[in-house]
Amino acid sequence: MVRAFFSSFSSLVSVSAAVVIGTGLVGCRASAAPDAGFIDQPQLMHQDDKLPFDAVWFKDGVDYSKFKTVYIAPIDTTHLLQQDWWDKANFGAGSQEQQAEELAEYLRNQVKQQFVDDDENRYSVVDTPDKDSLIVELAIVEVVPTKVWLNTIGYIVLGPLDQGVTAFEGRFRDGATQEVIAEFKDREFGQMDIVSIADLQWNRHSRHTCEAWGDQLEEVLYRKPDQTVSRMSTVTLRPW
Repeated sequence: MVRAFFSSFSSLVSVSAAVVIGTGLVGCRASAAPDAGFIDQPQLMHQDDKLPFDAVWFKDGVDYSKFKTVYIAPIDTTHLLQQDWWDKANFGAGSQEQQAEELAEYLRNQVKQQFVDDDENRYSVVDTPDKDSLIVELAIVEVVPTKVWLNTIGYIVLGPLDQGVTAFEGRFRDGATQEVIAEFKDREFGQMDIVSIADLQWNRHSRHTCEAWGDQLEEVLYRKPDQTVSRMSTVTLRPW
């Protein structure tokens, strides 16, 4: 009886692991979030396969090489989308407002650091914008934390079951004229994995997403007209 039980349990674990691996290799992408109200003219935005976000709008004829500095404004957290009961089922993670405020500073620092570490040194990062500045304004509009309790259960037989979701809206502004010259938004699930400590922390997957957005924002500004900036991968082998 005992041997039969463990044999059946082992088979279940093997099948479950195969399902998780197969799902992880395929992954899936989050649908675009509804407009949260941070973007001024959402009706102008559209999907562009060459850019890494769900929807974008760039004003024609803007010469981004004219900007000498970049200013990353404090991240807005006042346009959070309403959550349903399942999104709120995150024991111990705190409210969405608390989660967004915590991620906001992390995202701002990630974007800043991308430009500071830039080999081309095209833009100097400044603490106060001026007429030569490209102003980057971003808003965290959705944070659904990784359900640690669900993954704890899932790891017993199935593996990770939830990686959370994070969404932002953003725009570029001309420091000289204060005119909005680009708007964009994106929503991402946390990256699927086989096993990772990120599955057991509510905000680690969201932080990984913020890191990807920091990379992408810099790449979007530096891209050539025919160049494609890749979206964040839906899967990862990173164990942290």
